[in-house]
Amino acid sequence: MDEAVVNELEAAIADIGALLVRVRKYRRGQTGAGATLLDEALALGDRARRLHRHEALDPAAARALLSEAEALATRGRELLSAVRAAPEYRAAIVAHAAGDVTALATALPAIFMGLEAVAGPPDLFYPLAWQRRAKPRPVADVVAEVKRCLDEGLTAEGDDVAPGTDPELPAVVLHGEAPPDEPVVLRCAAAVCGQPIYRLTDTGECLVYALRLRAPLTVLLRRTLESEDDEAAPVYPAWRSALAAALIAAGVPVEDA
Repeated sequence: MDEAVVNELEAAIADIGALLVRVRKYRRGQTGAGATLLDEALALGDRARRLHRHEALDPAAARALLSEAEALATRGRELLSAVRAAPEYRAAIVAHAAGDVTALATALPAIFMGLEAVAGPPDLFYPLAWQRRAKPRPVADVVAEVKRCLDEGLTAEGDDVAPGTDPELPAVVLHGEAPPDEPVVLRCAAAVCGQPIYRLTDTGECLVYALRLRAPLTVLLRRTLESEDDEAAPVYPAWRSALAAALIAAGVPVEDA
């Protein structure tokens, strides 16, 4: 067995898996030319594992599978390029930059899988990081972040992997309910956010396609941590009290979660 070729094959199959995650969040990635990519990639992985299990993955077989993997990866990259060159995608980018919510309402569900426009729940929620290296962040840092969110708005996110967004179509990601495992959460009244709301059907997350979402915010603080095994549990009550006092002093609305 040529270990170098086998290692190259394993890396190629892993790369296809990562590429498929990027491709399949788009409708074009699961229809037409993209419809069979996942099945072919899974079949390729199954064949490689079966040959390896029976000690039949010789250099010739590994190189043949590697050629197939490279061809699949090429098709995946071409499909991504086609997605981003499609008229509806280019139109969505223009609409996003212009804040044209009517054009986005037509384009976005046609681009992303599992994305639907919704009336929206009464409130939307945005968790804040409260720990750093398993310890509560300095109270002043959390207050400063809350003030930035109030003054500058919640910032949009977009990457190649996250569903419903990408670098050219970023969105502010919110929750329809306050996450029970997050002790510090911002609450935004959906009715006053002034933007259409979309929901990912797989995760229930809500997306607002604006570079910044400016709206009145209230900080919700949980009285206790969901898990008493959390290393920060012993110090959390005092830290929470200090944070609540600092937020109130800064003029930020605070409520119990």
